[in-house]
Amino acid sequence: MRPSPLWCSRSSWCASDEPRSFEYAVPVAGTLAPIHSVDVFAKVGGRVMEVFVGLGDEVKEGDPLADVEAIEYSIMAKQADAGVAMAEQAAAMAERSLDRLDSVHEQLGPGALSQQEYEEAKIQVEGTLAQRDLARLQRSLARQVVGNATMRAPLDGVVTRVYARVGGMVGQEYPAFHVDDASELVVRCQVGDLDLPYVEPGQDVRLWTDALPNVELTGTVTAVSPSLDPWTRRAPIEVSVPNPNGEIAGNLFARGEIIVRRDAAAIVLPLEVVQRSEGEATVQLARGEQVEGKAVTVLWNSGSELAVDGLMPGDLVIVPGPNRLVEGERVVVVESSSAPTDVAQ
Repeated sequence: MRPSPLWCSRSSWCASDEPRSFEYAVPVAGTLAPIHSVDVFAKVGGRVMEVFVGLGDEVKEGDPLADVEAIEYSIMAKQADAGVAMAEQAAAMAERSLDRLDSVHEQLGPGALSQQEYEEAKIQVEGTLAQRDLARLQRSLARQVVGNATMRAPLDGVVTRVYARVGGMVGQEYPAFHVDDASELVVRCQVGDLDLPYVEPGQDVRLWTDALPNVELTGTVTAVSPSLDPWTRRAPIEVSVPNPNGEIAGNLFARGEIIVRRDAAAIVLPLEVVQRSEGEATVQLARGEQVEGKAVTVLWNSGSELAVDGLMPGDLVIVPGPNRLVEGERVVVVESSSAPTDVAQ
């Protein structure tokens, strides 16, 4: 808020530039996106037999979403089970045969059977064991395919889209469900090249949405790109916004500001007070009974106010009215809460 004015001549007014607290902020805007947002595709294509969830349902990672027809895959799994049983039986018979040969070899000595017969028995055992292991792998694959016929939630969250319908077909071309984890929201936005040096992870962020105009959201800068886009000269940043109860709907548009610095005693002036020309910034002061120009350094521009350096507390800064004063012009400063009707020129 501006301090109470001290009226000067020609409908201008003066303000005593006492230091006050000031926040240096960088404006941002973007979408409050869920921290995780996942399309769920069917791993096994086919006809949908049953859908277990609806729009807005909360799910945990691994919860079933829908079943796809898997008769053929179930038959393949049973065939794989039978193949494993046969391979295990063949491997067991081959191992028993080799054990008998080992027993004969120990009881009757090396001459009881030829080395070739013994090596052939060992090779047969190794072959049947390899076939058994292959059959087991095929069974695991068949069972996995059957398991994939049930679509499951990939993460904890809320079902925000349901495309699958009982009797409809699903596949890997189009998603069947969409699940959002909105326990935390992320604003992926950009800042300009002039603001980038001031932005860093850990800074506080204030945000507002049109849908909730009276609610102020608080967030934190979590990531800052060290490089600018060569076309826009803007750098991506990420802002994390806690949403533990899911009260804020995902994908709302938000505007806000990053608090890059807080100053407990800054000299702050209205934007219209500072004149800029050829890289210089000046203000007009009421010195005694004359207007005096004073060069200042602009530390920060909030869009409506400027934090400046180069003034002393108590300086009377002239805020121009319809007619700007000129340096050296005589002024009379009168303390008042409203504009007088007969101020001296």
